[in-house]
Parts: sequence; structure tokens; C-alpha cells
Amino acid sequence: MRAAVALLVLALTLTGCETNEERHAELVRQDRHRAAPIQSGLSIGRTSPYVKVLATTVLHDENGVAAVVRLRNDSSRPLREVPIAITLREPSGRTLYQNNLPGLSAPLTHAPLLMPGRSFEWVDDQVPASGTPGSLSARVGEAPAAGSHPPSLAVTGMHIFDDPTNGVGAEGTLVNRSAVTQQELVVFAVGTRAGRIVAAGRAVLPNVPARSSTPFQVFFIGDVKGASLQVSAPATTLG
Repeated sequence: MRAAVALLVLALTLTGCETNEERHAELVRQDRHRAAPIQSGLSIGRTSPYVKVLATTVLHDENGVAAVVRLRNDSSRPLREVPIAITLREPSGRTLYQNNLPGLSAPLTHAPLLMPGRSFEWVDDQVPASGTPGSLSARVGEAPAAGSHPPSLAVTGMHIFDDPTNGVGAEGTLVNRSAVTQQELVVFAVGTRAGRIVAAGRAVLPNVPARSSTPFQVFFIGDVKGASLQVSAPATTLG
């Protein structure tokens, strides 16, 4: 099994006789418990009147299951730490997974930042489903407004590559143009073909210094070959 998640520094390499499965398990363990985990589990009281769920997609292959939720912020302000509750069910209707487990990291339960009038694909590529994935539903809770001018970030040079160990992935460079160092920044990536999402993945950058560039890699669940890439890296540290 190739890694479904990459801890996004290109200097990271496999060592010794560690297998891909062991590496993936370790990355999942690290990501689940970093970035201010919610110890009590996600709970949404009131649904957001401003954030719309436009579509949901479930992807699965030999590397795991990924949930993709397309959101749009219809308010006039940026919104931060937007809670997203997902429920994955089997075709029979039985619940396979909900992201309300205690201890999940914030990016697995929240969208870091939603800009006004824009859509955004939020990805959870660590869904521990043990059955046959069927339908995915999502509910978005109320979120606080952010400042009018959040830190400016950009992704450049994004392209697909074939890694002999981990398979097909994508790599690029995260450019932090702001004076604010980003902590636990997540790059969300989806691959589309004929208007349909066919692959999804994330990359977690533990630290992105101010006014710097950081290379990263993303490995996908689904088939990204021949797909068009859509990448987002919303700011996590606003100042």
C-alpha cells in the first residue's frame, strides 16, 4: 500500500526496512493527534446559515477511504474554524463512520478558513471505514468571522509525478507571502475528470515560516492519472 498521506517536506524519506503500510499507519497516527485535537469530540448545535454544502463525494481504493465536501461561503466575511460533521453510510444505510470521535485533529473536523463568495473542497482522507462505502452526508455548524485580510498564501508549480515506492502523487510549493508563520497548514487537493472528482488527498505542513516557500507532496485516494488538479491551502494561523 502506498502512503495515502504525506507529511509534506520533501526531505522526508523511508528509512530502514519500514514498509509502506507501517509508514502510512504512523502518518495517520501523527495527523490524528496533532493540531489541537478536540478531546470531547465534534458536536454541532446550530447549522450555519451562511455556508452551503454544494456536493459530497466518497472515494475508496486499496489505500483507504476519502470524504470530500464542497462548501461555499455565502456571507460577506471570511469564516474561520468552520465545523464540518460528516456521516458515511453503507449502501444499506448502516453508519460506517462519523468524525465526532474524541481526539481527532482540527483539520479532520473543521475547514480552517472559508473566503466569502467562494467554494472550497474540504478533504478527509483518513476515514477508517471497515465496510462498503455508500452515501456521504455533511452538516456545517456556525463559525466565527475572521479578519478581512487573512494571510496571503499560494500554491505554485503543482504537477503529478510517479513515485516508485508510493505510486502516483502530486507535488508543488507552498508560498507564504505574509508576515505570519503558519502552523499545521493543510494543503487540500482533488483531481477532477469530466467535472467529477476522481481523486483526493491532503498534505500537512507542520510549520511554514513567514515570507518563505515550502515544497510538499500529496498522495491520493482514487485515480489521479490524467486528472486536472484543484489545490487549496487556506491559512490556519491568522496572526
